[in-house]
Amino acid sequence: MNLFRYTFSWVASTFTTLLLCFVALHSLSIRGALIEQAQQQLQLSTSYFEQRLGLLDIQDNHIQANYTMLLDQVGQIAPQVQSHVQVLASNQHFSSPALSQSTQITPQPTRLWPTISSQRILFGSSEEAIRFTAEVPIDKITASFWLRLLPGVVIGTGIYLLILLLLFVLLKRKLQPLTQLALQSSTIGHNSLSIPPGTLNSIEAKAWVKMFGRFKKRLDDIFQQQADEANKLKAQAYQDKVSGLGNRHYFINQLNAWLENPQQSGLILLKSTLLDEVYQQYGFEKGDAFTRKLADDLNANIIHAQVYLARLSYDEFAVLLPNIATHKLLQVADAMFDVHRQQEKAYRGEITDSAFLGLLMVEQASSASHVLGQLDNIQAQASRNPAEPIQLADNQHQVPSFGKQQWKSLLLDAIDNNAMSYQYQPVVNEHQQPLHFEVFSSLKAEQSHYNANQFLGAIEDVGAGVLLDKHVIAHHVNVLNGDQSRGPFSINLTTNSITDPAFNRWLDQMLSRNQHLSQRLHFEIPESCFIRTPDACGLLCSAIRFYKFRYGVDGYGRYFKSLAYLEEFRPDYVKVDFSYTHQLNDDLKKQLLSSVCRTAHSLNVMTIATRVETETQLERLSELFVSGFQGFFTEQKAKDKRLPTHPHLH
Repeated sequence: MNLFRYTFSWVASTFTTLLLCFVALHSLSIRGALIEQAQQQLQLSTSYFEQRLGLLDIQDNHIQANYTMLLDQVGQIAPQVQSHVQVLASNQHFSSPALSQSTQITPQPTRLWPTISSQRILFGSSEEAIRFTAEVPIDKITASFWLRLLPGVVIGTGIYLLILLLLFVLLKRKLQPLTQLALQSSTIGHNSLSIPPGTLNSIEAKAWVKMFGRFKKRLDDIFQQQADEANKLKAQAYQDKVSGLGNRHYFINQLNAWLENPQQSGLILLKSTLLDEVYQQYGFEKGDAFTRKLADDLNANIIHAQVYLARLSYDEFAVLLPNIATHKLLQVADAMFDVHRQQEKAYRGEITDSAFLGLLMVEQASSASHVLGQLDNIQAQASRNPAEPIQLADNQHQVPSFGKQQWKSLLLDAIDNNAMSYQYQPVVNEHQQPLHFEVFSSLKAEQSHYNANQFLGAIEDVGAGVLLDKHVIAHHVNVLNGDQSRGPFSINLTTNSITDPAFNRWLDQMLSRNQHLSQRLHFEIPESCFIRTPDACGLLCSAIRFYKFRYGVDGYGRYFKSLAYLEEFRPDYVKVDFSYTHQLNDDLKKQLLSSVCRTAHSLNVMTIATRVETETQLERLSELFVSGFQGFFTEQKAKDKRLPTHPHLH
């Protein structure tokens, strides 16, 4: 709609409202006058009847004629009033002629009109008591009401239509220039405004053109500012705002440029799990400060002729070091690791396994995606082996160079072709009695097997963890249904599944159909999910508990200061993070392990130690509130004793 239509519609609606208000007020005024007039006639008729009754000598043989005559006189002085007389002694009734001929004796009140009548007990000269009733019929008042209202309504409507017609003409002439100028809005981006001839005759049009000129100048200034900012942004496109280092784009560009003419060079990828903890506990301000300090210290402690240091992602830092030997690359990695440990101690007051470094030596031409894929995989191996947080692959062919999407494709092919394979590691108690078997999945592709620790991180990054979990769960449900001697199995859930409402519904249906497996199928949830997504964990755990299945916490103790979730969720068991179960000669780690296990033990939650490699390690762990054991040593023991495949969790 154009400007004229908007304006005229608003004016017409305003005058329509005024007209309706006028009609309503006029109607109320007429109604009040009619009611007042009717009440006056009632009073007049009653007074007249009472006066004439005192002067009238009513004889028994002329009683009807006398009362009829008197009522007729009342009707003459008050034409709208209908009167009625009742002789109380004889119960005789006399009415005015108009009322006698009417079929409606008692008027029916409406919402608009109330009952208008009066009634009095009178005594004539004969001392005979009578009841005199006078009333004004509703139909007579209604007729009078419409006769008075319609002329005013007709006059008001005529004036209303005339005003609208005049406004239509005046607005048309007044707004025509503005309408024509509004049609020129498409010329904002041009150098000048095309003004039709004769449009500047009105004050409004002149004001609009002046405003438009200022608006266009302001737009020109904004456009210029944006152009200047674009140049600045171009300079900042390859810099991470928080750390001040190069960002991922910068690193990939440098890497591609170097790979065009490669020489022996080294790459380092550092991943810090501490960064997320700092942000979670201290907020963005301290988290950003920690990131900047860590970046500055990394930059200051990497000593080499050419250094390309960048922040690849939220918690990853990468370094490209051209022309470097392997031993020198290891020295740089050690320096970076020490820098991280110092920062961790400054913020937490303690040192844990929260930094993992993957190192790669490159000597031949390749692509950035290929090299980064290798670096991701070697770093993932380091993160899964806290005992050796620095992993070196000195040959490009030592680790698979699949990218994240390639891993997803391999997973989809394996699911479609049923090419997943599984290994089962037993968990035993202190008496070497089996508790359950943890399921470890692997992919079979091109005559190779890839363990979950090689592809799980990439799979979760692209959101494909749900597909993996559904396939593994469905497969083992079928296994358990087909063989009553198998299990219990413990299946690890990915973070994708835990935070996916669709997976929650799918699992709920799966568990409801297989409640008879509740003692033979367990689920393990990463501790990080209880800390970061407690609501999603709550929904998932409620479904598991509802059908009487069991679940445990994987990586327990990694977030040492956040163990309060145990009291809320009460899992059946916890698997202590393997960073606590090695190097038990370290008093600090021993104290931490004892503390986290004691916390779970106080809630009657079973604690299970992972990566138990030797009998000595098992014995030391037994002294620290650990009730279950899992690892290479227990696996070998199980093979020697040929443990049954249907243990029960105590």
